[in-house]
Amino acid sequence: MIDRRMTLAGMVSTLLAAPASAAAPLTARAVFAEIRRASGQKWDPNPTDDRIIFGDRAAPVTGIATCFTASLDVLRRAQAAGLNYIIPHEASFFERYDDFAESALPDHDPVIRAKQAFVTGHGMVIQRMHGHAHSRPGDAIMTGLLRQLDWDVYRAADKPGLPWIVLPPASALKVGRHIKARLARRTLRMLGDPSRTISTISVSAGMPGENVQIQQLESGADAVLLGEVREPEVLGYAQDLAESRKVTVFLSGHTGEDPGMGILAEWLKTVFPALPIQWLGMADPYSNPA
Repeated sequence: MIDRRMTLAGMVSTLLAAPASAAAPLTARAVFAEIRRASGQKWDPNPTDDRIIFGDRAAPVTGIATCFTASLDVLRRAQAAGLNYIIPHEASFFERYDDFAESALPDHDPVIRAKQAFVTGHGMVIQRMHGHAHSRPGDAIMTGLLRQLDWDVYRAADKPGLPWIVLPPASALKVGRHIKARLARRTLRMLGDPSRTISTISVSAGMPGENVQIQQLESGADAVLLGEVREPEVLGYAQDLAESRKVTVFLSGHTGEDPGMGILAEWLKTVFPALPIQWLGMADPYSNPA
Protein backbone atom coordinates (compact mmCIF):
# COMPACT_ATOMS: atom_id res chain seq x y z
CA MET A 1 0.00 0.00 0.00
CA ILE A 2 1.25 3.48 -0.88
CA ASP A 3 2.01 5.58 2.17
CA ARG A 4 -0.27 8.66 2.36
CA ARG A 5 2.64 10.91 3.33
CA MET A 6 4.62 9.67 0.33
CA THR A 7 1.65 10.45 -1.96
CA LEU A 8 1.32 14.03 -0.63
CA ALA A 9 5.07 14.56 -0.91
CA GLY A 10 4.99 13.37 -4.51
CA MET A 11 2.16 15.76 -5.37
CA VAL A 12 4.00 18.71 -3.86
CA SER A 13 7.19 17.72 -5.69
CA THR A 14 5.31 17.55 -9.00
CA LEU A 15 3.73 20.97 -8.47
CA LEU A 16 7.06 22.56 -7.59
CA ALA A 17 8.73 21.02 -10.61
CA ALA A 18 6.03 22.20 -13.06
CA PRO A 19 6.85 25.42 -14.98
CA ALA A 20 5.03 28.50 -13.79
CA SER A 21 2.09 29.24 -16.08
CA ALA A 22 2.03 32.53 -17.92
CA ALA A 23 0.01 35.24 -16.27
CA ALA A 24 -3.50 35.52 -17.65
CA PRO A 25 -3.78 38.29 -20.24
CA LEU A 26 -5.33 41.56 -19.16
CA THR A 27 -8.90 42.12 -20.27
CA ALA A 28 -9.96 45.34 -21.96
CA ARG A 29 -11.81 46.27 -18.78
CA ALA A 30 -8.63 45.83 -16.72
CA VAL A 31 -6.53 47.83 -19.22
CA PHE A 32 -8.99 50.72 -19.12
CA ALA A 33 -9.04 50.65 -15.32
CA GLU A 34 -5.23 50.75 -15.18
CA ILE A 35 -5.05 53.62 -17.66
CA ARG A 36 -7.41 55.62 -15.48
CA ARG A 37 -5.42 54.78 -12.34
CA ALA A 38 -2.01 55.49 -13.88
CA SER A 39 -3.13 58.79 -15.39
CA GLY A 40 -3.31 60.35 -11.93
CA GLN A 41 -6.20 62.43 -13.19
CA LYS A 42 -9.78 62.74 -12.10
CA TRP A 43 -11.52 60.73 -14.80
CA ASP A 44 -14.41 62.59 -16.36
CA PRO A 45 -17.55 60.54 -15.74
CA ASN A 46 -19.17 62.00 -18.87
CA PRO A 47 -20.20 58.83 -20.74
CA THR A 48 -19.91 60.42 -24.18
CA ASP A 49 -16.17 61.12 -24.25
CA ASP A 50 -13.15 59.20 -22.86
CA ARG A 51 -14.50 55.69 -22.41
CA ILE A 52 -14.64 52.29 -24.06
CA ILE A 53 -16.66 53.13 -27.14
CA PHE A 54 -17.12 49.70 -28.70
CA GLY A 55 -16.06 46.12 -28.16
CA ASP A 56 -16.16 43.34 -25.60
CA ARG A 57 -14.77 44.57 -22.26
CA ALA A 58 -13.89 40.98 -21.35
CA ALA A 59 -11.70 40.52 -24.44
CA PRO A 60 -8.06 39.62 -23.68
CA VAL A 61 -5.72 42.43 -24.79
CA THR A 62 -2.87 41.39 -27.10
CA GLY A 63 -1.45 44.87 -27.67
CA ILE A 64 -2.33 48.56 -27.81
CA ALA A 65 -2.44 50.92 -30.79
CA THR A 66 -2.80 54.68 -30.43
CA CYS A 67 -4.01 56.74 -33.37
CA PHE A 68 -5.71 59.96 -34.40
CA THR A 69 -8.90 58.17 -35.38
CA ALA A 70 -9.78 54.49 -35.64
CA SER A 71 -10.32 54.41 -39.40
CA LEU A 72 -10.69 51.06 -41.13
CA ASP A 73 -7.18 51.52 -42.48
CA VAL A 74 -5.80 51.93 -38.96
CA LEU A 75 -7.85 48.98 -37.70
CA ARG A 76 -6.45 46.75 -40.45
CA ARG A 77 -2.88 47.85 -39.65
CA ALA A 78 -3.47 47.22 -35.95
CA GLN A 79 -4.90 43.77 -36.62
CA ALA A 80 -1.91 42.89 -38.81
CA ALA A 81 0.42 43.96 -35.99
CA GLY A 82 -1.46 41.91 -33.38
CA LEU A 83 -2.81 44.96 -31.55
CA ASN A 84 -6.45 44.73 -30.52
CA TYR A 85 -6.92 47.55 -27.96
CA ILE A 86 -7.29 50.72 -30.03
CA ILE A 87 -6.99 54.19 -28.48
CA PRO A 88 -8.02 56.94 -30.91
CA HIS A 89 -7.96 60.65 -30.06
CA GLU A 90 -11.03 61.55 -32.08
CA ALA A 91 -14.38 59.95 -32.79
CA SER A 92 -14.57 56.59 -34.54
CA PHE A 93 -18.23 56.42 -35.55
CA PHE A 94 -18.80 59.78 -37.24
CA GLU A 95 -20.42 61.61 -34.33
CA ARG A 96 -18.47 64.02 -32.17
CA TYR A 97 -18.81 62.02 -28.96
CA ASP A 98 -19.34 58.56 -30.50
CA ASP A 99 -22.86 58.75 -29.13
CA PHE A 100 -24.85 56.43 -31.35
CA ALA A 101 -28.12 57.83 -30.00
CA GLU A 102 -27.18 61.30 -31.26
CA SER A 103 -25.73 60.25 -34.63
CA ALA A 104 -27.31 61.54 -37.81
CA LEU A 105 -26.65 58.10 -39.29
CA PRO A 106 -29.04 55.20 -38.70
CA ASP A 107 -27.82 52.16 -36.77
CA HIS A 108 -27.96 50.09 -39.95
CA ASP A 109 -25.72 52.46 -41.94
CA PRO A 110 -23.45 50.16 -43.99
CA VAL A 111 -20.22 51.97 -43.09
CA ILE A 112 -20.95 51.84 -39.36
CA ARG A 113 -21.95 48.19 -39.59
CA ALA A 114 -18.82 47.27 -41.57
CA LYS A 115 -16.57 48.91 -38.99
CA GLN A 116 -18.42 47.30 -36.08
CA ALA A 117 -18.19 43.92 -37.81
CA PHE A 118 -14.43 44.32 -38.29
CA VAL A 119 -13.90 45.27 -34.65
CA THR A 120 -16.08 42.42 -33.37
CA GLY A 121 -14.68 39.86 -35.81
CA HIS A 122 -11.10 40.52 -34.74
CA GLY A 123 -11.77 40.73 -31.00
CA MET A 124 -10.93 44.43 -30.89
CA VAL A 125 -11.90 47.15 -28.44
CA ILE A 126 -11.96 50.91 -29.07
CA GLN A 127 -11.32 53.22 -26.11
CA ARG A 128 -11.22 56.91 -26.89
CA MET A 129 -8.77 59.25 -25.15
CA HIS A 130 -9.42 62.86 -26.01
CA GLY A 131 -9.74 65.13 -22.99
CA HIS A 132 -7.25 63.18 -20.92
CA ALA A 133 -4.66 63.28 -23.71
CA HIS A 134 -4.91 67.07 -23.71
CA SER A 135 -4.87 67.32 -19.92
CA ARG A 136 -1.81 65.14 -19.40
CA PRO A 137 1.15 67.19 -18.07
CA GLY A 138 2.24 69.56 -20.81
CA ASP A 139 -0.67 68.43 -23.05
CA ALA A 140 0.43 65.28 -24.87
CA ILE A 141 -1.18 66.48 -28.09
CA MET A 142 0.66 69.82 -28.14
CA THR A 143 3.91 68.21 -27.01
CA GLY A 144 3.76 65.79 -29.92
CA LEU A 145 2.97 68.53 -32.45
CA LEU A 146 5.86 70.77 -31.34
CA ARG A 147 8.28 67.83 -31.24
CA GLN A 148 7.26 66.78 -34.74
CA LEU A 149 7.86 70.35 -35.95
CA ASP A 150 11.25 70.53 -34.19
CA TRP A 151 9.95 73.64 -32.47
CA ASP A 152 10.06 72.51 -28.84
CA VAL A 153 13.49 74.18 -28.43
CA TYR A 154 12.05 77.47 -29.74
CA ARG A 155 9.13 77.61 -27.30
CA ALA A 156 9.02 80.81 -25.23
CA ALA A 157 6.51 81.94 -22.60
CA ASP A 158 3.00 80.95 -23.70
CA LYS A 159 0.62 83.63 -25.00
CA PRO A 160 -2.39 83.56 -24.42
CA GLY A 161 -2.03 80.19 -22.73
CA LEU A 162 -0.79 78.71 -26.02
CA PRO A 163 2.74 77.93 -27.25
CA TRP A 164 4.59 81.00 -28.50
CA ILE A 165 7.41 80.05 -30.85
CA VAL A 166 10.34 82.37 -31.60
CA LEU A 167 12.20 81.25 -34.72
CA PRO A 168 15.16 82.76 -36.53
CA PRO A 169 13.60 85.24 -39.01
CA ALA A 170 12.60 83.56 -42.27
CA SER A 171 10.12 84.03 -45.08
CA ALA A 172 6.58 82.77 -44.57
CA LEU A 173 7.14 80.52 -47.57
CA LYS A 174 10.16 78.86 -45.94
CA VAL A 175 8.33 78.37 -42.64
CA GLY A 176 5.30 76.98 -44.47
CA ARG A 177 7.45 74.49 -46.34
CA HIS A 178 9.01 73.40 -43.05
CA ILE A 179 5.57 72.80 -41.53
CA LYS A 180 4.44 70.88 -44.60
CA ALA A 181 7.52 68.66 -44.63
CA ARG A 182 7.67 67.95 -40.90
CA LEU A 183 3.95 67.10 -40.68
CA ALA A 184 4.13 65.09 -43.93
CA ARG A 185 1.38 67.20 -45.47
CA ARG A 186 0.72 66.72 -49.15
CA THR A 187 -0.89 70.14 -49.07
CA LEU A 188 -0.82 73.08 -46.64
CA ARG A 189 -2.94 76.23 -46.83
CA MET A 190 -1.39 79.62 -46.09
CA LEU A 191 -3.01 83.05 -45.85
CA GLY A 192 -0.72 86.05 -46.40
CA ASP A 193 2.29 87.20 -48.38
CA PRO A 194 4.71 84.26 -48.88
CA SER A 195 7.70 86.65 -49.01
CA ARG A 196 6.90 88.32 -45.68
CA THR A 197 9.54 87.77 -42.97
CA ILE A 198 8.19 86.16 -39.81
CA SER A 199 9.69 85.07 -36.50
CA THR A 200 7.00 84.71 -33.80
CA ILE A 201 4.28 82.07 -34.19
CA SER A 202 1.30 81.29 -31.96
CA VAL A 203 0.38 77.60 -32.16
CA SER A 204 -2.87 75.76 -31.51
CA ALA A 205 -4.10 72.37 -32.67
CA GLY A 206 -7.35 70.69 -33.48
CA MET A 207 -10.43 72.86 -33.02
CA PRO A 208 -10.14 74.93 -29.81
CA GLY A 209 -12.85 77.27 -31.08
CA GLU A 210 -12.98 80.52 -32.99
CA ASN A 211 -12.62 82.69 -29.88
CA VAL A 212 -9.27 81.09 -29.00
CA GLN A 213 -8.07 81.32 -32.60
CA ILE A 214 -9.06 84.99 -32.88
CA GLN A 215 -7.14 85.64 -29.65
CA GLN A 216 -4.12 84.13 -31.38
CA LEU A 217 -4.54 86.57 -34.25
CA GLU A 218 -4.82 89.41 -31.73
CA SER A 219 -1.75 88.28 -29.77
CA GLY A 220 0.73 90.23 -31.89
CA ALA A 221 2.45 87.15 -33.34
CA ASP A 222 3.80 87.41 -36.86
CA ALA A 223 1.99 84.20 -37.75
CA VAL A 224 -0.42 81.62 -36.33
CA LEU A 225 -0.52 77.88 -36.90
CA LEU A 226 -4.09 76.60 -36.67
CA GLY A 227 -5.73 73.23 -37.06
CA GLU A 228 -9.38 73.27 -38.09
CA VAL A 229 -11.18 76.62 -38.34
CA ARG A 230 -14.57 78.17 -38.91
CA GLU A 231 -13.48 80.11 -41.95
CA PRO A 232 -16.01 82.98 -42.03
CA GLU A 233 -15.17 83.93 -38.45
CA VAL A 234 -11.44 83.19 -38.13
CA LEU A 235 -10.10 83.76 -41.63
CA GLY A 236 -12.56 86.58 -42.14
CA TYR A 237 -11.12 88.30 -39.07
CA ALA A 238 -7.55 87.68 -40.29
CA GLN A 239 -8.35 89.25 -43.66
CA ASP A 240 -9.85 92.37 -42.10
CA LEU A 241 -7.06 92.54 -39.52
CA ALA A 242 -4.60 92.75 -42.41
CA GLU A 243 -5.96 96.24 -43.15
CA SER A 244 -4.08 97.45 -40.07
CA ARG A 245 -1.60 94.70 -39.17
CA LYS A 246 -0.29 91.89 -41.34
CA VAL A 247 -0.49 88.34 -40.03
CA THR A 248 0.32 85.02 -41.70
CA VAL A 249 -2.01 82.07 -41.15
CA PHE A 250 -0.96 78.43 -41.64
CA LEU A 251 -3.73 75.81 -41.67
CA SER A 252 -2.51 72.27 -40.93
CA GLY A 253 -5.94 70.67 -40.47
CA HIS A 254 -7.27 68.78 -37.47
CA THR A 255 -5.00 65.81 -38.17
CA GLY A 256 -2.05 67.93 -37.01
CA GLU A 257 -2.93 66.48 -33.58
CA ASP A 258 -1.85 63.00 -34.68
CA PRO A 259 1.81 63.12 -33.44
CA GLY A 260 0.50 63.68 -29.92
CA MET A 261 -0.81 60.13 -29.91
CA GLY A 262 2.81 59.04 -30.33
CA ILE A 263 3.53 60.78 -27.02
CA LEU A 264 0.61 58.88 -25.50
CA ALA A 265 2.05 55.59 -26.79
CA GLU A 266 5.38 56.38 -25.10
CA TRP A 267 3.59 56.91 -21.78
CA LEU A 268 1.52 53.72 -22.15
CA LYS A 269 4.72 51.70 -22.60
CA THR A 270 5.65 52.68 -19.03
CA VAL A 271 2.21 51.60 -17.79
CA PHE A 272 2.13 48.25 -19.64
CA PRO A 273 5.79 47.22 -20.19
CA ALA A 274 4.81 43.65 -21.11
CA LEU A 275 2.41 44.65 -23.90
CA PRO A 276 3.35 45.60 -27.48
CA ILE A 277 2.31 49.22 -28.01
CA GLN A 278 2.53 51.30 -31.19
CA TRP A 279 1.43 54.67 -32.49
CA LEU A 280 -0.16 54.14 -35.91
CA GLY A 281 0.24 57.50 -37.62
CA MET A 282 -2.31 58.68 -40.14
CA ALA A 283 -1.28 59.60 -43.67
CA ASP A 284 -2.42 63.02 -44.91
CA PRO A 285 -5.86 62.31 -46.42
CA TYR A 286 -5.72 65.33 -48.74
CA SER A 287 -3.90 65.93 -52.00
CA ASN A 288 -3.20 68.93 -54.20
CA PRO A 289 -4.74 68.65 -57.68
CA ALA A 290 -2.43 71.35 -59.07
